[in-house]
Amino acid sequence: MRYPGATYRSSATKYLTSATKYRSSANNIVHGLVLVITLAVVSACDSTPPEAKWVAAVSKRIGSDYQALLKESETLASSTATFCEQPVDLSPARTQWLRTMDAWQQVQWVRFGPILENNDDWKIQFWPDKKNIVARKVGQLLEREQAIDAATLDKASVVVQGLTALELLLFDDNFSQRYGENTPQAEKQCQLLRVTSEYLVTTVNRISEGWQDDDFQSRWLATATTGSDSTQVDAESQIVAAMLSQMEKVKLDKLGGPLGYKNRNRQPNGYFAESWRSHSSLANIQANLLALARVIDAQDGYDLRRLLAHHGAAPLADQIQAQVNKCLSLLSDIDKPLSEAVMDSAYKPRLDALHQAVGELNSLLKSGLAPALQIKLGFNSNDGD
Repeated sequence: MRYPGATYRSSATKYLTSATKYRSSANNIVHGLVLVITLAVVSACDSTPPEAKWVAAVSKRIGSDYQALLKESETLASSTATFCEQPVDLSPARTQWLRTMDAWQQVQWVRFGPILENNDDWKIQFWPDKKNIVARKVGQLLEREQAIDAATLDKASVVVQGLTALELLLFDDNFSQRYGENTPQAEKQCQLLRVTSEYLVTTVNRISEGWQDDDFQSRWLATATTGSDSTQVDAESQIVAAMLSQMEKVKLDKLGGPLGYKNRNRQPNGYFAESWRSHSSLANIQANLLALARVIDAQDGYDLRRLLAHHGAAPLADQIQAQVNKCLSLLSDIDKPLSEAVMDSAYKPRLDALHQAVGELNSLLKSGLAPALQIKLGFNSNDGD
């Protein structure tokens, strides 16, 4: 960042003697030298490695994103509770679910750290769900004679503990149309809706607290400078691997799945789209891309662009950002829900173009970013064509 330098103007008048002019000039030179020396000393005192600065900035961003997700989750729990008191209009709860899912998509790429300790990633969102397991498990819970409470959900499968189950209860007609009925089924659905919303808050809060924990932060940030020869996976490598993994997930699962590219028969299937019931599949992908863009260019910290410049690879940041922008532009051209677009042959060229663009973004991250930062990536379960 360039900082505007101060402009020094002499207030001397035409009556100043030449000796005074020389003295003023000498003073300016002295002041300039002092400024240069001061800046040099400050720079020398900041001995924090660039990698550590970047990891610290990303860690701060992750913590902030989880705080945002927690806030949206709490609002969702309040919204579902209000609805169940008078189950007439689902719109506020649905809208808040969409806001909560968007907040989750912003931080979904972070598949490391506290989220791994209790299978919390699956508890927040169970997906892909090719066999419609969520609907089956939810149905089994609703068939129980006992009331559904927190203890019930805690013993249940992760499948019914998060956003996917809530989407089913809020957006699927087989469930949403029953809330107005004065039946045991409607009462059970509201029990599950409230309890699952509250359970989500507990899960997100646990992860958020993990990222705020001083001991975890100290241990994790310390790995930022372990180097590639260490047997310990360093924080910098975890971040880059997670960025790549998320974009591969977008290509292979979020786009490739519904397009049929993961199926043996290569037939499209809209039900394989993420969040197909709420028609928010494309919004999820947009959030994923924007989250990556914020890692590249951060307004409030040491970002990937500055780290790449330190490694002599500044142009790579522009290339990655340009490819992200290309993906966002292609995404905006798809004007119907992904679950419907994949079944419409008229949309196939646009979807294929987006799928290819995300693949090119993956290549930039894998073949460009990782080598530029001297990071050796390990095996990724999302690897594939």
